[in-house]
Amino acid sequence: MSLLTQRLHFFWSLVQQAPAQPPTCISIPHQQVNFSNVLGSTFQGDKHYFQVRVNEMFLASEREWFSQYDPLVFVISEFIYDNKIQVVPFIVGPALLENKGQQAPVGMIFSNTRVAGLHPYKGGRLTLSVILGRVQRGNYARELLKLVESTSSALDFSTALTSYTKIAGVLLDGLESLFGLGGTQTIVGLRKEFDPAAGDKFEPGYFVLIDQPQGTIDTRQLWVRDHQLVYGNSLPTAQPFRQADYVLYSIIQTSERSDEVSLPFYPLYKQVKDAATKPDPESWKRAKANMLTLYQNLVNSPDLIPSQVRTLVNRYVQEMRELHATAVGLGSLSSDTFDIGPLNEESAIEVSLSQASKILDLKL
Repeated sequence: MSLLTQRLHFFWSLVQQAPAQPPTCISIPHQQVNFSNVLGSTFQGDKHYFQVRVNEMFLASEREWFSQYDPLVFVISEFIYDNKIQVVPFIVGPALLENKGQQAPVGMIFSNTRVAGLHPYKGGRLTLSVILGRVQRGNYARELLKLVESTSSALDFSTALTSYTKIAGVLLDGLESLFGLGGTQTIVGLRKEFDPAAGDKFEPGYFVLIDQPQGTIDTRQLWVRDHQLVYGNSLPTAQPFRQADYVLYSIIQTSERSDEVSLPFYPLYKQVKDAATKPDPESWKRAKANMLTLYQNLVNSPDLIPSQVRTLVNRYVQEMRELHATAVGLGSLSSDTFDIGPLNEESAIEVSLSQASKILDLKL
């Protein structure tokens, strides 16, 4: 067990000491979600990416929210990344709420905040700890919370997780200090572990943590419509759930990520393209050598699943070939190239490129 994992027991002990009654914690059945057909199937190692989002937090005004207290949600994700168990803490506090929050008639809502991912699922366990708390306004703990929150948001854990985990200890230091100060309290929390090896079914879906005792809510009337929690006899007629404070969060699945331009290997692909756009043989050799190095980086990247590695390699090779064919074709243009009757300049270039592609050996 890592040192960071051991330190998480401190925060969980705070939840257990909270005076609130045991909360209602449920997984919303897929048939009670209005777009369940796109949620996906059971997670498989090296086949899917995952991300965790806090879709909605509702705070009833009866708790004197925003007049005396600011809310905070603290999420800790534990999963395998780059052959190690990683601990990723993230905090949603006043700063983020001021940017993304929306005042509702009887409370506050913020929606669709990513707190972990996008990462390849490598198998094994995914453990989530979700804690809803409050910090007193006008208390110096609130300023410390803003500092911790800004540290949490300083790096993008989806593309720089290795760097992010290096500051995880600093975040936990700040949070331990924060909860050690007067005026900061936990209200409700949940630690949920998805472990396929123990028979758990790990699949994408929506989960809700409600600050109301089990048995006091008819969970058959809880639905998710457009990432929001609603309550009623049917999905079309259900109304927004407003009976108690709650946090709605989700685990999302995808088989492809579209942000590869921000991943660490991408600058090498720019070098491939730069060399490929030069018509001389030496530049072409350099482009192929860089492409081989890029391939090795893609295969060893902890941020990609194998199927997307194959997709990217095929696409990059095709783009490299097309760029080089264009460069050679443009380099071979002469005055004779355009002496082909009524063709315009664009058609002349196409003819030249067609000729160039026939004589070039563009295979890696």
